[in-house]
Amino acid sequence: MEQLRTEIIQGQLAPGTRLIEMQIARRMGTSQGPVREALRMLEHVGLVERRTRTATFVSPIVPHEIYELFKIRAVIESYAIRRAIKHITNTECDELNELITVMHKSGLQNDIMTLFENDLLFHRRICEWSKSHVIIQAWMPLYFQIQRFIIHNHPDFFTNLTDIADTHKPILQALREGKPNNAARVIRTHIMLVWSNYNKT
Repeated sequence: MEQLRTEIIQGQLAPGTRLIEMQIARRMGTSQGPVREALRMLEHVGLVERRTRTATFVSPIVPHEIYELFKIRAVIESYAIRRAIKHITNTECDELNELITVMHKSGLQNDIMTLFENDLLFHRRICEWSKSHVIIQAWMPLYFQIQRFIIHNHPDFFTNLTDIADTHKPILQALREGKPNNAARVIRTHIMLVWSNYNKT
């Protein structure tokens, strides 16, 4: 699944591409069973869609649907950070700070995939520290679709990739201050920033 997911998110497999199990299995040196399972999981997170019983395609990127994903993600993460802030530790905050550092270094190296893998981990940690499995299950599909949208369009949002890392600093500061309302507001602003910049292009 990881390789297929990366190829879809990076655009190597463009929206509308038909995904044929036999061809993918041959290319990856595996049987069709693992490919079928991977496609099922990618369908669950919205990166592929099954149009008939046997035909699977890379799903399209539809702006108005992406906007809804941003809004829903903002609600989920606002709720998650309110829960997480009640018991987050200094060690956990230090872990988030290290992820920001890695994102910044990745931005300097123009390594967008490493940057966004650490971005994913930053936000996932907050959801995990909310201690709610429901939050994680609801959040993951949203993130992968938004991640693909940002990677496909990031030159329109950020002229410097290190700016992406910097947008996470207010979230960490809010967590260290321990104020739930402020943390929820900051993370909503952070999530909707990309969409706001998209509308300015």
